[in-house]
Amino acid sequence: MLQKIAVLADIHGNATALAAVLADAREQHVTDYWTVGDITVRGPESERCMQLLDQVHPTAYVLGNHEQNYRKVLAATPTNFTKPKQVMATILTDYDRRQLSAAHFEQLLHLPLTVTKQVGGLKIRLQHVLPNFASGHTLAPTAPQVNFDQAAAGQPDIVIYAHTHQPLMRYSSDGQLILNAGTIGLPTAVRPALRHRQAMYLILTFDDHGLKGTDYRQVAFDWQQAIKIAQEQHLPYLPFYEQTLRTGAYQYAPTAVASYNDAHQLATQAAAILRAQA
Repeated sequence: MLQKIAVLADIHGNATALAAVLADAREQHVTDYWTVGDITVRGPESERCMQLLDQVHPTAYVLGNHEQNYRKVLAATPTNFTKPKQVMATILTDYDRRQLSAAHFEQLLHLPLTVTKQVGGLKIRLQHVLPNFASGHTLAPTAPQVNFDQAAAGQPDIVIYAHTHQPLMRYSSDGQLILNAGTIGLPTAVRPALRHRQAMYLILTFDDHGLKGTDYRQVAFDWQQAIKIAQEQHLPYLPFYEQTLRTGAYQYAPTAVASYNDAHQLATQAAAILRAQA
């Protein structure tokens, strides 16, 4: 029996891109959907993203670092959550929380770090970064082999992770297959010649003999419309989101965020948010 599973990663509240991917997946006769974290945050339409996913009923969701930030913000105080990226997390969590339904916000708060799927004789583990950690740069595409061996601990046959926004296929020292689908919502690349404004996802095809195919797909979406929605919805940190979509270059460096926070007095705004939730 043939199964076609779409792996969806790093949507980041970009419902315009997600809708294009789901339309493409339907055309490819996908039979199941797995998500690998960071459905929300940074883009303007986290609630619409959740509604779109509800329509296709994914059988796997795992915690991303941005959903994990929801938890951190809810536990934070104005005195212990003051670094530039923490200020941004507070403001973007507040933005998302005001648009997400109560049920969707609770769902995102309680996502597991890993999900293990059994497809035929294959044990497949989904995780945003490491099996016990949903953030950090451990699995950058150029990271040492030992890091990828750590990612594959526990002897799954296949590991699927996310977070880096870069498609990847490589192996652990024990021969386990390690895959990254890239990003749907914030396509970026280091080298200018490799930058594009297309949503990335992965289709895995299985038959009775095992993994039959890996199809790394790129789907055009109306990135200008995505920016327009962000403008109309008064997305916080709009210049970062807009420039990322326009240029295909990552814009959220800590130094840039710190300067933006200072210029717009966002640390004061974040502290007020945290005081109000206490």
